[in-house]
Amino acid sequence: MKFQILKLIIWPKSEGFAPQIIPFALGKVNVITGASRTGKSAIIPIIDYCLASSDCFIPIDTIRDYVSWYGVVIKTDNEQILIARKVPVGNKVSNEFCFSRGLIVSIPPFIEEPNEKTDGIKHILNVIATVPYFSLNGSEDEEKYKARLGFRDLMALVFQNQDIVANQNILFYKTHAHEHRERLRNWFPYILGAENIEVLTARQRLQFVEKRLNQLRKEYGRVNSVSAAWMGNMIGHLKIAHEYGIFNDDVSDETRPENLLAAAKQIFVNIPEYSKTSLDNIVYANKEITELEMDEERISIQIGLTKKRLSDVKRLKSGFIDYGVSQRKRADRLHISQWLENITLESSECPACGSSEHPKSKSEMSKVISAFKKYEDQSRSVAEIPTSFSREEELIKVELQELLDEKEKLQKRFDLLIARDKDAQADFQRKKEMFLFLGHLKASIETFEKLVDGGEFQKEIALLELEYNDLLDKADQGKVKKRLENAAAVISQGILEHLKTLDVEDKYRKIAPKFSVRDLNISVLSNDNNWHFLAEVGSASNWVSFHIALMCSLQEYFLELESSCVPSFVIFDQPSQVYFPKIKRTDSYVEEDPEYDNEDISAVKSMFKTIAKSVVAKKGAWQCIVLDHADSDIYGDIDGVHEVVEWRNGKKLIPEEWYS
Repeated sequence: MKFQILKLIIWPKSEGFAPQIIPFALGKVNVITGASRTGKSAIIPIIDYCLASSDCFIPIDTIRDYVSWYGVVIKTDNEQILIARKVPVGNKVSNEFCFSRGLIVSIPPFIEEPNEKTDGIKHILNVIATVPYFSLNGSEDEEKYKARLGFRDLMALVFQNQDIVANQNILFYKTHAHEHRERLRNWFPYILGAENIEVLTARQRLQFVEKRLNQLRKEYGRVNSVSAAWMGNMIGHLKIAHEYGIFNDDVSDETRPENLLAAAKQIFVNIPEYSKTSLDNIVYANKEITELEMDEERISIQIGLTKKRLSDVKRLKSGFIDYGVSQRKRADRLHISQWLENITLESSECPACGSSEHPKSKSEMSKVISAFKKYEDQSRSVAEIPTSFSREEELIKVELQELLDEKEKLQKRFDLLIARDKDAQADFQRKKEMFLFLGHLKASIETFEKLVDGGEFQKEIALLELEYNDLLDKADQGKVKKRLENAAAVISQGILEHLKTLDVEDKYRKIAPKFSVRDLNISVLSNDNNWHFLAEVGSASNWVSFHIALMCSLQEYFLELESSCVPSFVIFDQPSQVYFPKIKRTDSYVEEDPEYDNEDISAVKSMFKTIAKSVVAKKGAWQCIVLDHADSDIYGDIDGVHEVVEWRNGKKLIPEEWYS
């Protein structure tokens, strides 16, 4: 996903000053260099805060006290996006945002009113990143660590702040917190492409199918558990029927089940034709039938509407795909604006008529070119189909199944009531005890008939088991595990390639380390052929090199995926800290950078070269921002490195005139 930082903006509290704007180059290694206490380490917390973080780690006092809003301009494939957030008050983060988007966004001199809130910004960022609308457990009742993936979870993969970049125990931003760590572990298979929307959809459907199967199996089990006792009960029923004079055949324990069933059914054919049914009985039965008919009509209407909704979603989904493909193909095939712009630049004559006597021909053609560019940009901006379509389709299917189940239950009640009503008017002619007996007998017949014939339970169970097995194949954890292992192997090999140009021990340049999604850690092979976590490797220079190699390898891997939700930028805060120790300060101390020995200079230079090599190799498809003490003497001659600003000699993130 193209998502790079174009500008960082800080609006002063006093409207008498212009906002501080820090521009970044796209597809480059951007360096902000400077002395201590100039604001370098505030860059990551500010960008994180603007991207709807639920907490704020922007340094207190100067960087908050003289600021009204923080903002960031993002560049995506099709547009620029401005997200500004009001400065926090005390310990409470602000819920007020200013949001705008377009081909080019303008930066206001000051912000008057907010136009968006935190939830809205999170939703917009989720849509841009095309994160799925599914939770990992396929349930709407979200478990904390398996709830829906959000854009905010992806920040772990782009920020390497000062206490992370050379940390031997933690590789990713904020994963020292258990919740963030577990969410990243659970979602890493999807982030790495080992799982996709089809797998998540199948997993969600599995939840419903499995629940339905368990329900049906329990019901079938309860019915089946009485089948053994049914033989004895039915023989007893038939003997009682003989006493009532409505059954004359002989039965015994040796009589086959199907013969008992046929004999019991025959009783209802030969009931004597006299009745004691009262008018009240008939009126009450008719009232119940009428109510059931009304309920059935209501449910049938709901079923029809739900089927239409499902059909509409499928048509809309299909149309969205076809329209997006045709529009993008049309725009990519024609490139009319580029063609017009080329012939306008190449010729001094009017491209329309060939005359050189039109002094305004170029300005008029510029308007035409702009119109075509606008159309082409709109065509390219047709987004991929949102994952919300799949989610809505599954929800409608579940709703439809529930309505069908309700209608089926209603129909059974209706059928039983009609039968009972007819029996009451035409068949039940004897005493109250005989009516009760016949009711029990009929219920027993219906139950056993389901068992003998296979029954509705078994048919539905068989269909659901077929679907369940198909869904299990789609969501096969074995296949997911294999794809995840392959992804980790590719990333590990990428780490090795970058370690070859970084300051690590020679043995780490020969054998690829192991990147573990389960542990969120890196393992290396020791001299005794055992694998050890990074925490067991000595020297901070090794740790920072592994961090840089991992982040470069991950960005390269994400760019090779057909579709990735991870932003295409990484920010390192002072990776050279392991080489350039801080100097003790005294009251008379004048701040200046320490001198570097040649070995340290080479090691730090290798960092910039390695990152720049990765960025350049991917043709600027990802962006890096480095915040460091090291200056242009270290990185000035490296291709792909762009110095953004140097904060020294009184120049800082917050200009001194804002508070002096």
